[in-house]
Amino acid sequence: MRWLVVLLIAIVTTQAHAKIGDVIEQVGSTVIERQKGDKLPSEKGLGVESYDTVRTANGKTSIQFVDDTRVDVTENSKLVIDEFVYDPNTSTGTLALKASFGTVRYASGQIAKNSKQNVKISTPTAVIGVRGTDFTMTVDETGNSTIILLPSCTEVPKPGGGVDRFCVTGEIEVSSDVGTVILNQAFQATVVETAKSNPFKPITLDIDESLISNLLIIRKPVEINAEEERLRAQKLADFLGFDFLEFEELNKDYLAMQTKDLWMTELDIDYLSQNFLADVLDLLNQALARLMAGALDAKQGIQYGKDPETGIELYDFKPSWLVRRDDGLGNILELRLDQQYGYNINMQQNDFEYRDYQLGDGQNEIDIIQTQ
Repeated sequence: MRWLVVLLIAIVTTQAHAKIGDVIEQVGSTVIERQKGDKLPSEKGLGVESYDTVRTANGKTSIQFVDDTRVDVTENSKLVIDEFVYDPNTSTGTLALKASFGTVRYASGQIAKNSKQNVKISTPTAVIGVRGTDFTMTVDETGNSTIILLPSCTEVPKPGGGVDRFCVTGEIEVSSDVGTVILNQAFQATVVETAKSNPFKPITLDIDESLISNLLIIRKPVEINAEEERLRAQKLADFLGFDFLEFEELNKDYLAMQTKDLWMTELDIDYLSQNFLADVLDLLNQALARLMAGALDAKQGIQYGKDPETGIELYDFKPSWLVRRDDGLGNILELRLDQQYGYNINMQQNDFEYRDYQLGDGQNEIDIIQTQ
């Protein structure tokens, strides 16, 4: 019996560290981290194992698994291979991948075609059910996930020369903890902001496939921005539809309330001095102020987008601001700042200097100096 246990352990260990795919394309810098702590520079031909973590810097990495599943990891991204088991005799198995940050493109292989129920592709806020197709996942620092369905295309040589290009579009199911949407048209997209929020209804993007990268974190497609504005307006409309006449606190007779358990007599309490309606209205006004934060930003002179004169970019990722500037010489600054506070930012990048860039009340001072 003791020898049997040793044999089983040896089998499990061998499977855990077996090669499950290869790096088929490598540009720039990428590190593959092994479960036991090794960090390997990625290069074409390097074998990939279960539980590897792929971290790109200024590089791109393409991996093809033994079942023909392919993933492309763009610059400054992170992909975790949670599990991979494949039986080539039946073309079935199990696959679990997680895009933790950046942009990752997935193209289905044999496992998704024959064991789609065993494929789990996820981000920090969403789970994607795959039905044999291509799609991309773009994840920002907060886990906000944008998923875009792509056409799957193949090229077939013509008898007389040249090639014919054939494209088909599959279907994916995108779920959070509270809702699900189905994408079944090319370049349909959804956004899952948190695990506890519903995915956006499918939005068809007018976008070139080559532009799908980490740039979507900073500059969202106009269709997604429009949907965010619509949802924000809907929340405001729902709030303004609150029926104040049904507010039960106004129906209570506080003068008739019993005070036998209080260490005071009724003569000690001035009920008429209590302004219960004012307290309620204060709370409602605070909530309304939060919902209208975008409009208040405009009134305070906060302009989103890229300033053509200074090159400073400002984006609204509620509850944060993203401040960014690329001087074109290799210096890039990016700050994600909580909108409930105020900031005064002084920036210096080589010959460029900008002082007193203010967000909110400017109570927190930030100094940035970048030189080559």
